[in-house]
Amino acid sequence: MTQPKVQMDWQAVLPDVMREKILLLEHRASSLIPLHSHEYLELTYITRGTAEHCLDGQTVTVREGDYFIVDYGSRHSYRNTDGQGFDNTDCLFLPELLDPVLKGTKSLRSLLEHYLLHFNQRALAQNPVRMVFHDSDGRVGELIERMQKEQMERAAGYTEFLRCYLVEILLLTLRRMENASAAATGDDVSSCLVEYIREHYMEQITLGELAKRFNYSLPYLSKRFREDVGVSFVSYLQSYRVMEGCRLLASTNRTLADIAGMVGYRDVKFFANMVKRHTGFTPREFRRRHHGS
Repeated sequence: MTQPKVQMDWQAVLPDVMREKILLLEHRASSLIPLHSHEYLELTYITRGTAEHCLDGQTVTVREGDYFIVDYGSRHSYRNTDGQGFDNTDCLFLPELLDPVLKGTKSLRSLLEHYLLHFNQRALAQNPVRMVFHDSDGRVGELIERMQKEQMERAAGYTEFLRCYLVEILLLTLRRMENASAAATGDDVSSCLVEYIREHYMEQITLGELAKRFNYSLPYLSKRFREDVGVSFVSYLQSYRVMEGCRLLASTNRTLADIAGMVGYRDVKFFANMVKRHTGFTPREFRRRHHGS
């Protein structure tokens, strides 16, 4: 079944954004959002599915829970990659929403540097509009849902609530940028990758995507990880997934297919082979020996 292509004139919403200073839009079951640009800032949150996001000629895969900010004048597009379509929520806003003195500001970096100057400036070592963030604890998604509710109900003071929620999202994002900047300095990049695996092992992650996120070349990051950790990135990721899978085999009655999916494997047979390779037992044998332990 062919999923719909989003046909939208992004300039047509400009009068609404100029009047309200902020506007939230939802897109559902999209397969393609064509290349476009706009004269406002756009915070996009992926609420379901997977897509390839092309921003100013650079393409990166984004999935549920990822969010990013598109700057003034940047050209970007989306393309679904699994045939299931994807959902996203856009928050379009002007800098003067945060403070009237920012009227005329035409970049996210300028907004952050002036409005949030008291924040640790190391967080701005990287360009925020070239980064994709993952909402690992769901806080950003919850704030966006609150913003949607305020926009829908339009009760007294709703614009101020929208502004406060947006500021909180920006502060959370700066905190994530500060953490990423530690990896970007090269001081502890392997530890950052290990921590990322532990938080995202259930997702379809690759070292290539992380190299783009941390602004490293793939060969350098691969070599650095092997030198620091002693094994390749893929070997560490597989070992961690198997460890978590074995924990679930021993402590739950979930099916092998369920467990495989929960630890990031789409191929149940491959997962079973990995368990046998790492433990010497088939998943059934491992469960029989260790269940309840």
